[in-house]
Amino acid sequence: MRTPPAYIVLVDDDADTREMYAWSLEARGFEVAGAGTVAQAIERADARRPDLIVTDFTLPGEDGFMLASRIRASRTLADTPMVLVSGRAFVAGSGERALELFDRVLLKPVMPDDLIGEIVPLLVDRTAARLQRQVRAVREQVRRVPRGSGIDRILEAVTEVAGPAAPPAALLADGSAHYIAVNEAACDLTGRSRDELLGMSVWDLTPQVEVADGRRQWAQFVEYGALSGDYRLRTAGGIEVPAKYAAAAHVLPGCHLSLLLPVPSPLVAEL
Repeated sequence: MRTPPAYIVLVDDDADTREMYAWSLEARGFEVAGAGTVAQAIERADARRPDLIVTDFTLPGEDGFMLASRIRASRTLADTPMVLVSGRAFVAGSGERALELFDRVLLKPVMPDDLIGEIVPLLVDRTAARLQRQVRAVREQVRRVPRGSGIDRILEAVTEVAGPAAPPAALLADGSAHYIAVNEAACDLTGRSRDELLGMSVWDLTPQVEVADGRRQWAQFVEYGALSGDYRLRTAGGIEVPAKYAAAAHVLPGCHLSLLLPVPSPLVAEL
């Protein structure tokens, strides 16, 4: 199973600049959509939620600040990572505003390799942070609204806290690390059916060389209640898929939740 490429909306009114960055990003395996104005950028992002937006400051009509403000005000796009590449230095209030709106602010000239060097850790860190927020939110929802079947309620909460975005893969295991419930995203990620997964344990998805360390981590996780980090998932075809995970123990008594998202293929190559 090959993880999908990270999708980037690249905004600059200079076609040559767009082509330069796009060529370098696509050569590294990213998928790029170009835009020359704020309106075009919003259109691209609304049509397909990007993993990241890179924008120049000076654009026709509305500037990069306006684009970022509209993205941050959007219900579906607000947490999209944004990088500003600008030919002007920001001072005083404008500098603070730039840091509020953007995850990275880079001053030109910015070579493509330098841009990619900023993008990769940003995307990986955002994936990890997103999972940690979601697993905490799921646990709180389950505690606050203890209605219906316990396990069903956990999977419902996973979908609810994801909002308009696709939910992460969710796998629920008992104390012996055997799976007792999974969502559709987990089936897609692992290449296995729900029934197959429910006949497996955590170790069946873990590459053999990592099982010993995994068992030690599992014991610590069950004891201390939370764990997150990197994971290499073994699919039905025997392929190892790099992923980020966040897990919460005892979401219900004896029931432990793991949320996973694959690391997009170009990020794997750069890490």
